[in-house]
Amino acid sequence: MLEEKIDSYFNYINERQAIYINKVSGAEFPWTDDEILQTYSFCNVFRELDTVTIWLRENWREPYADHPNLPFAMAMARQINWPPTLAEIGFPEEWNPEHVKNVMRARQIKKEKVYTGAYMLTGTLGGSKVEQTVDKILTPLYEDQPEIHKHSLEQSWREYLPYKGFAKFISYEVVTDLRHTKHLNEAKDIMTWANPGPGAKRGLNRISGNELNEPIHIKRAVEQMQDLLEYSVEKLEPFVPALEMRDIEHCLCEFDKYERTRLNQGRPRAKYHRPV
Repeated sequence: MLEEKIDSYFNYINERQAIYINKVSGAEFPWTDDEILQTYSFCNVFRELDTVTIWLRENWREPYADHPNLPFAMAMARQINWPPTLAEIGFPEEWNPEHVKNVMRARQIKKEKVYTGAYMLTGTLGGSKVEQTVDKILTPLYEDQPEIHKHSLEQSWREYLPYKGFAKFISYEVVTDLRHTKHLNEAKDIMTWANPGPGAKRGLNRISGNELNEPIHIKRAVEQMQDLLEYSVEKLEPFVPALEMRDIEHCLCEFDKYERTRLNQGRPRAKYHRPV
């Protein structure tokens, strides 16, 4: 990996976290002198600071920490990923698919948002999207739930992959939620494993000076992310909390978006809603 690119990656992380601190402290917009970060919306450095994750933590993860349906609830939450819908449905203390479909259909009739706009959800299983979500994805999952391997994020992630509607990305989201619960908070690979998505791989190629879409074997990608995690000890500003492998992977994707913008290779879709 190229030293100057490593510095650029961590400079991005430091500046993005500084924006978060400035914003929550009540500082006036734009919170940064970086024109790209002023203009476009980038995810927080830490997923736990994102709006949907905060809602899940405060309303489901913590209040129902010991409920046996918590793993299923996290899977359900990430299939829908829209707090107003989840709030209407309520935590699934018992699985009632007809109730869930009725809530979602009622929101559709009222032309209210039902799902997140952030994920590309499956639409190929037959029936309406609501029927697919509830009847083809969530009910089969509830009836035959994957094993959670208490000491491994990766093994737990692999358990979800055979299920309809749970490809690598959504499975990763669920396991990341469970990492902050009693089910996986003692996993031995929190600091050694993450699932590198396409954006993270592009970010690694940028840091390595490779062609943008050059294939990277997953083992090599994980090794490079481990190297970046080691660099983080000396590269992060004191106001940035210590990173985990998930944070490294997550920020590689955002760094790729940043560099794409800086180099005029494209633009992020989301812009900041600037305060009036």
